Amino acid sequence: MKKLLNILFISIFTYTLATSCYAYSNTFDYMLSVMDVNIENIHGLKINEDVYNKYSLFVYGSPEEMHQGQRWKDVENGLWNNGKAQGEYWILGENYNGYEVHNHKFPADIEPPTTPEQWRYALISNAQSSWQDQSKYMDDFQRDYMLNTKLMRNEVTYNITALDIGLDKVRLENYATWKTKGSVYTERYDKDNKRWAANFMTMPMSADSKINSFAEFQDGEDYFVPSGDSSISIPITFGAEATDLSEFARKEHVKEIKSEIYINDLLIDSVSGSERLYVSKEIEYSVLKPIESNILTLNIEIKSHLTTKFTTDGALVDIKYYTLTIYFGVEKEENIEEEEELPEDDYIEPRTYYNGVLDINRADNELVPPPVIESIKVHRIKNGNDVELLKLKNSTQKFVCAGETISVEVVISNNVSFVEMSFNGDSSIFTFDTVTKKVEWDEPRARNKSTFKSTLKEFEQMYQGSVRMKKISSTDTTSTFYYSYIIPSETKQTLNSWNTLRQKAGDAFKINDNQLFTRIRSPYEIVIYAKGFGGEATKRTSLDVFERWDTIYNRDISQYVSNLD
Repeated sequence: MKKLLNILFISIFTYTLATSCYAYSNTFDYMLSVMDVNIENIHGLKINEDVYNKYSLFVYGSPEEMHQGQRWKDVENGLWNNGKAQGEYWILGENYNGYEVHNHKFPADIEPPTTPEQWRYALISNAQSSWQDQSKYMDDFQRDYMLNTKLMRNEVTYNITALDIGLDKVRLENYATWKTKGSVYTERYDKDNKRWAANFMTMPMSADSKINSFAEFQDGEDYFVPSGDSSISIPITFGAEATDLSEFARKEHVKEIKSEIYINDLLIDSVSGSERLYVSKEIEYSVLKPIESNILTLNIEIKSHLTTKFTTDGALVDIKYYTLTIYFGVEKEENIEEEEELPEDDYIEPRTYYNGVLDINRADNELVPPPVIESIKVHRIKNGNDVELLKLKNSTQKFVCAGETISVEVVISNNVSFVEMSFNGDSSIFTFDTVTKKVEWDEPRARNKSTFKSTLKEFEQMYQGSVRMKKISSTDTTSTFYYSYIIPSETKQTLNSWNTLRQKAGDAFKINDNQLFTRIRSPYEIVIYAKGFGGEATKRTSLDVFERWDTIYNRDISQYVSNLD
């Protein structure tokens, strides 16, 4: 029974950045709609975003579900964790028609003692003709890429190309595209002249390519309409641009690049083109004063996608969010103090009044009520979903483990211009320590896996003291803001664990279990600061931090925690 509970605990604390296959991100959901991909296959299995992010394949179901013939192999740089080690599954799931999809990263059962550069390749009867079949590729540029790109096998790149081996010994299976790998088939002789099949892959032509949505507002994000005027026209420029393209990605490959602008959930306009890497459009959006309010909020979404002429490519998609606030009956010059200019990225200079002061609720304008922070909710993120913080039995005490990812959701009423989140307590909770950098950046990059932030600079900015929260939704009366944050691995604990008690006792066999989860120091505070035209407000909530999640695999924590399931 204890072993079973330990396994349950492992599954709960297994960390993944990918989204659950049943809770899609906005961008993935948008891509599915753009490509008209079915959410379920003929067996009723749902499409798996996690698998798509890992392999660029549309797969239904999960490799972790029961599959007849499923296999597992430990792989140092594997993309899965079975609770004991990193590795790869043989079966990833099913395609739309219900057939199994196998994993090209699954290691071969028998590998020859020599490397592909040293192999003796066999002639293949239909190899030469496979390269001459023009229906398999779009242009000579794509064909040349497959001929001259170094070949990969079991995720190892070798100093050999299809052209080096010879076109009469390499059969083309699939051409590489912007986002998908190419594949070729060969056969080799062993020392006894026995022939063995050997498949190779090539990297995608432009694996890091992205599309970025954008919107530009000539007069900023706050607008002021003088008394007597009941309308305003707002100039907006919106569009999209393909970025991070390799030298192998060409505008001639683009089937469509399209950008749409939605205002308060209504499609307002769009712009599109083909064989282009950039589109933009200028519009004038007219707004009338609301009947019952002097303030109007415009929630703007820019949804963009790019599809290539390669049928196996998924769509590149991006969604950006903006908020414009319009004040009717207000003269900007007389009533508005210029707000401080904020950096364009997440980083906000730490404010000294966050530490040790009472919450702020200050009104600056008689006409506009100040923001009110209605609620702060903190969750752990597990498999891309928000789940409850761990809770001790027979107690209201909740906590998170160092190294886990939390989400903070804040609901604010009345007008608000921006919201910041920071921490009170020991600086270790906002320090980008060496362990966190290794786990969240160095190791994933070495394994060619996705990371929580796309650049090292973004990680460093997240741990500089305070961050700008993102607005995710709004109603007529409230706005909801959200931010996800990795608790640094070396954050000082606020609750005693096996590790701290072992250090205190100086002997692992003399730990007093009755002191587990007792308090070491005061809990950290998550501090929310909101500012609007009418004033500002702060509110805070406490957060306890326990031992690192990856150091307690072998501990039976179930007797202390009530919500492991």
